[in-house]
Amino acid sequence: MKNDKIDTMTLSKSDYHPVTLADKPIFDRILLNHPQVHSEYSFVTMICWQNYAHYSFVVVDDRLLISCTVDEQTTFRAPIGYPAPNLFEDVLALAKEEGGKMAMDFYNEVDVRYMKNAHPETPVYSCRGFSEYYYRVEELAELHGKKYLNIRGQINKFNAEYTYITEKIVESIIPEVQMMIEEWSVSKHCEANKIMKEEVNAVRFALAHWRELGCDGLVVRIQPRGTIGAIAIWDKLNESTALVHFEKSFVRYKGIYKIINQETAKVLRGEYTWINRESDMDVLGLREAKLRYHPEHCAKAWYIKKEEIVL
Repeated sequence: MKNDKIDTMTLSKSDYHPVTLADKPIFDRILLNHPQVHSEYSFVTMICWQNYAHYSFVVVDDRLLISCTVDEQTTFRAPIGYPAPNLFEDVLALAKEEGGKMAMDFYNEVDVRYMKNAHPETPVYSCRGFSEYYYRVEELAELHGKKYLNIRGQINKFNAEYTYITEKIVESIIPEVQMMIEEWSVSKHCEANKIMKEEVNAVRFALAHWRELGCDGLVVRIQPRGTIGAIAIWDKLNESTALVHFEKSFVRYKGIYKIINQETAKVLRGEYTWINRESDMDVLGLREAKLRYHPEHCAKAWYIKKEEIVL
């Protein structure tokens, strides 16, 4: 029923179907006409994290409806497409009936304004941990000015100790990248951490379906042996924004994270204005690391609670 006409007055959870790789053309078409700014609307995000987040969708009158289920808690999202207040209300009613504790989440200020105007009695909460950091590509490529003095110092120390080259990720080197990810996973004890384990699975999926997903990526090879010390994987979120999905490096090469960050920006320069480096998930160390690069703005996130929805 993914493309069928549905009587939105009877919209139900059973109308939603799991996102599969074969659905990519549907998402590409709708998201091209209605570009988004948050990674939660990226097809690559959804399909790579599908085993953890269990994304489902349905298309109603050429509008994309998405749900996400984590630990048996389902959240619904406002329709993507041209404004459709009646359909928005149907999704809201479904969230009230079938949603988890946080029954509906929002990544678009237009939807938040509608919610506040049409349902002022239902509180809308900001979700700081899932707001995503936006950086200017040119700024990350150049790292000019006093605010990047410490980062430039770490890059200089790395360059004094190591020689490296960068290489685009293409299918011929994917087995080598996969081996690097497996070694990185062991070094980080990812099997003992649920989220890190799922992230490794997401990277594995991206590499295994590289051609179908249309991702781009970069490796940093430490010379003279050519060992891969760091990787970055990204794709196009919208015309002006590249979304970095994964960025992994070995801590034994001190400062290499700064290298892969800057080299990625250099590759993206001229093609994109912005880099979206996703959220910090309220992890203090991750937040500090992202703030050191001085984001220009954030793609915000909001949610409403099931028990507070008033129809």
